Amino acid sequence: MYVGRHMSLSGPINAKRRFCLVLVKPTHYCDDGYPIRWLRSTIPSNSLACVYSIADDCAKRGVLGDDVEIEIHAFDESNTRIRPQRIAALIKAADDGMVFLIGVQSNQTPRALDIARLLREQDIKVGIGGFHMSGVISMIGGDDAALREAQAMGVSVFAGEAEGRLDEVLCDAYANQLKPLYNYMDDLPGIDNVPFPLLKRERLKRTLGSTTSFDAGRGCPYQCSFCTIINVQGRRSRRRTTDDIEQIVRANAAQGVFRFFITDDNFARNKD
Repeated sequence: MYVGRHMSLSGPINAKRRFCLVLVKPTHYCDDGYPIRWLRSTIPSNSLACVYSIADDCAKRGVLGDDVEIEIHAFDESNTRIRPQRIAALIKAADDGMVFLIGVQSNQTPRALDIARLLREQDIKVGIGGFHMSGVISMIGGDDAALREAQAMGVSVFAGEAEGRLDEVLCDAYANQLKPLYNYMDDLPGIDNVPFPLLKRERLKRTLGSTTSFDAGRGCPYQCSFCTIINVQGRRSRRRTTDDIEQIVRANAAQGVFRFFITDDNFARNKD
């Protein structure tokens, strides 16, 4: 039997394995216990945009190997209904994958854990990051009931920022060796000349006016006692370059997005 140059009995020789990465920004519950969701949300999630771009850069660099394609889906629950069963089915339809709960704040943590619980029941690998987990590790050494609950159900906790660090998490997930904790709180990265926040227009259309976001800088030198920022994103101002900001504006304009919500910790302190 003749087998063509690009085919074998088991399928295409050059077929790649698929690693399905699903990024979810959870919402929070109302007083009656329902997830709060809007047809069009007001403020876009900069954390989701940042991690999406970092993951996309990982995919382009082939961090899981030349024979693995990283397929990325990004959802903001404030404007999109999240069905954990469908997400689990999406990942099971691929060769491998995981869900990362992005930018989870304290009031969103109960909802994030409920999503994670349903996914873990389907044996889906799950990670969680954001202000709550980073904050409790930075300020109280991780002595937090929600953090313990996440780890008890097998969820991997990520503390810190993902620039330059997501490679390790994805490689560990692909090798089925996710760590209980990735703690980068003592090593915050520079944010100049790194992948900048960018979501596709099809997701941004779910915000009022198709608004997107970016952070020109992170961290603040002031030491206000009421502020969590300095404990999570540091007391040193880290800035994107002016060329980075120009690229962010041009890249969004190219896909028809012209409105920006700037999420800087202290925009007025940016001398550039």
